Amino acid sequence: MSEQIERGIALGLAGLAALVGITCASRAQLDSPAKQPVSAASAPPAQAAIPARPISSARAALPPAAPPVPSGDLAAARAAGRDPTQLELPHFYAELAGLEQRKRKTAVRIFWLGDSHTAADYLTGAVRARLQTRFGAGGPGFVRVGVKPYRHTQVRWSCDGPWRIEPAQPARRTPFDDGVFALDGIRSFPDGAPAQAGFELSPGTAHGQVHWQVWFSLGEAASFRVSLAGVTQVVSKGSGIAALPGAGFASLPLEGGLADKLELVTLSGAPRFYGVIAEGSEPGLVLDAVGIDGARVATALAWNEASFEAAVRARAPSLAVFAFGTNEAFDTEKIEKYRPQYQALLARVRVGAPDADCLIVGPPDANAVAGGSEPRVAEIDALQRSVAGELGCGYLSQLEIMGGPGGYTRWANKTPPLARGDRLHLSVKGYEQMANAIGDRLLAAYARKALAAH
Repeated sequence: MSEQIERGIALGLAGLAALVGITCASRAQLDSPAKQPVSAASAPPAQAAIPARPISSARAALPPAAPPVPSGDLAAARAAGRDPTQLELPHFYAELAGLEQRKRKTAVRIFWLGDSHTAADYLTGAVRARLQTRFGAGGPGFVRVGVKPYRHTQVRWSCDGPWRIEPAQPARRTPFDDGVFALDGIRSFPDGAPAQAGFELSPGTAHGQVHWQVWFSLGEAASFRVSLAGVTQVVSKGSGIAALPGAGFASLPLEGGLADKLELVTLSGAPRFYGVIAEGSEPGLVLDAVGIDGARVATALAWNEASFEAAVRARAPSLAVFAFGTNEAFDTEKIEKYRPQYQALLARVRVGAPDADCLIVGPPDANAVAGGSEPRVAEIDALQRSVAGELGCGYLSQLEIMGGPGGYTRWANKTPPLARGDRLHLSVKGYEQMANAIGDRLLAAYARKALAAH
């Protein structure tokens, strides 16, 4: 992809997020009220190094949950009784049934990994709301720290002070530093002065108490303050907070009320933050939206394998969703190059969540620079269908939902417009319509599963 096109795609999310006006104003110094040390059992340091493993490791060759189709051909998958468009997601649907029948005591989680269509949380936010209406609101799930602009439909988010992120180009496809980026390929830290971040749940997005987790690591002399429900704690290397096994970062559990605000303030050094998790104590549906501007499937393969697997294990999703393809459609590599990348990424997810079902969501239609639909979108769509059949995943085609090639122009010409006119992204209304169509298909497949069980 040319630098100009890639920059345009990368700017797409900034434009979407700007619609909600989320920015961070800098402030030279933050006040420091009285501090109360954290009490925790001693544990290995949170920043323990994690050895990198090549993509071609044995884990990447892990067999899929369903027997593979030797040819990798969609027709062969259908002949074997595995049409990915039928959305046969038995583990996920069984756990949804447990929620609906009030038999399940814990959340049902979706891990949705994708590009800018995911990052703005218009599409995923609407899917989340649709499913939570049916199965219960379990909370917002994963939320970023210190990343700007940023948007999450279920969190009122604020920040102050000089935050930086690593890597500076999160969509990169080559390793950076130790590669430890938890779920989403981004970590944040203060840039030479204290920085602050705050999080409040929107009403009705969780029930009961709120279970929080702060994912972080600390270098020498690094510390931060966390406040929740009237309790202020200081976290430093001497706090002894347990590291997530194999992750290269630690998890600080906290509990507060639905209306309580979580606040993080850096005090010294450069503590690294990998995100916060928020879930209600009453079971419901949780969707972790993890999107990066300009990302491709290969983006996640550049992260530390063991750390990513540990983060997935900590979240224990029932369904893993891979929503890529728009950026690959503007690359020049042969389409078949992406098949082994999906295989490798799914293998990593299955190490962390061996029982999780998988779903590939194809890209929406997009217009070429010269006009008209970009023909590689349809080619990517066909490749992803084939990969889904091969790996035993479900498949949802956004291109098909838009009516096939030419859909982007048709959606852009509707009143109100359902596409933004930047050749790539949908409007807010467009993402909502797409999410409703995706929700319709998932719930229809869930109903078929329930009917077959009786």
